[in-house]
Amino acid sequence: MHLTLEIKDRSRYPIGISPAPSARIRAVRDLALAFLSAAFVFAVPAISQPGPQPGTGDANGEAGAGLELVNLDLLDSRDGYAIPADSEFLPGERIHVYGQVKGYQVGDADRVRLRYRATALDPDGKRFYTPVSGEYDTELAPQDKDWMPIVRYSPRIPDHAGGGTYVVRLTVHDLLSDQTAEAEVTILVDAERVERAEELLVRNFTFSRSEHGDPLPAPEFRAGEQVWASFYITGYRTRANNTFDVTSDAWVLDSDGEELFAFKSSEEEGRPFYPRLWLPASLHLNLDDTIPPGQYTVVLRLHDRVAGAESTERYGFRIR
Repeated sequence: MHLTLEIKDRSRYPIGISPAPSARIRAVRDLALAFLSAAFVFAVPAISQPGPQPGTGDANGEAGAGLELVNLDLLDSRDGYAIPADSEFLPGERIHVYGQVKGYQVGDADRVRLRYRATALDPDGKRFYTPVSGEYDTELAPQDKDWMPIVRYSPRIPDHAGGGTYVVRLTVHDLLSDQTAEAEVTILVDAERVERAEELLVRNFTFSRSEHGDPLPAPEFRAGEQVWASFYITGYRTRANNTFDVTSDAWVLDSDGEELFAFKSSEEEGRPFYPRLWLPASLHLNLDDTIPPGQYTVVLRLHDRVAGAESTERYGFRIR
């Protein structure tokens, strides 16, 4: 028999895992944990203003105007075209956010001073990408009286992100007028939603006849067929720096409770920027043609090395 057991952590490579697909072409990519710097730029064009939906009006803060972030958009690439606000993204994709600043104050010698910050937040308000901040200080030319600075921020959705509504928050502070403007762009992420747990356990265990196949409500197989199972490990502890360390063992029992064979132990550890709250895992058996019919049981034993906790769970299937 050919037997495998894998914990499929997409935050590290390689351990023989298929990473997340792209949102549109869904092609397989090689994924490595990397801290990628985001692009967040204030541009000062001398004559023309690039980018989608260029703004007009009292961008330089005439009487009655307040500091604002306007013309917010999601783009298909950093310098690309606007896409619908309700577009959905997959884990591993990069988001491109665009906006402009108006209503800032122009000081002596036509000076403009702005301080900015961009933050990417998950549905629980936790940062999923490195924030970007800085200070903008420039002198305007006469032809720049209606100029509005461009804001760009391109965070990447973590490979292990769960589904839900994420947010990109942009904040700009005018150092001359002491005004602050804030705006949020909603990001819809289409991904697995795994219920969290307070103790180490398995979620969503299913048997199927092929990898990524339809779940079998009453798992039954014939001798010579393949047995696939997928599940999620959750409830393990992470340290303050998001490190985790989980190991697993598995074996198969026959109807008399005798161990027929055991899987090779699997382990996974990591320290992602964004905390990993569950691990996708899979189990695969190639059944011999001579295996006798009867009831069989897969036993999973999990060990959380950070918390020093263990958990054992059992899942049955039948061979006929």
